Amino acid sequence: MHELIERELYEALEYVRSVDEEQGKHILIQFEIDQPMFSQTLFSIFPTIIDNQSNELKYQNLAQYFADLCFDVLCVYQQSFGKMPRTFEQDSTWMESQAMLLDKELRPLLASSHVNEKAAKKMRGAFFKPKEGEFTQTGLVEFMNMSIDDFAKNSGDDYHDSMLDLTKTMLFVVVRMFNNLYTPIAAV
Repeated sequence: MHELIERELYEALEYVRSVDEEQGKHILIQFEIDQPMFSQTLFSIFPTIIDNQSNELKYQNLAQYFADLCFDVLCVYQQSFGKMPRTFEQDSTWMESQAMLLDKELRPLLASSHVNEKAAKKMRGAFFKPKEGEFTQTGLVEFMNMSIDDFAKNSGDDYHDSMLDLTKTMLFVVVRMFNNLYTPIAAV
């Protein structure tokens, strides 16, 4: 695996836009078969976290948009790096190890609201910094962040910056998990 260059990312995003409803259903079903826990995390658990922040319709819309972007990330990885690895068959604890890894990294970040701004900024920087041997998909993450900003701007709803930041962080986590899925060595 490698970091997608601009042309590769553009081609993968063009592919995503060309996927019709029937193809999309097939991709989602196959993903659920290949990665049942990962699929449930992306399309059920993570959107519920966003939706549960408030009972307002706008957060339901943001949660749905987040799930749509997760689908886009799924398609980008499949288009760019090939068939989905079936780590669930090879290692049924893969998702658990991802959760433990993320918990270890997210816990200090979540606690950053209880520390001074300088320490909080340092923790955020450490979280978003690539780990040793890890490829970051900088272009993809930037595209997802811009997509969230455009969605918020064009929706006419007034989203709290903290909710948009949470959504962007969750998308970063999604991209990172796909990196780990396609390069299992980096996930250990």
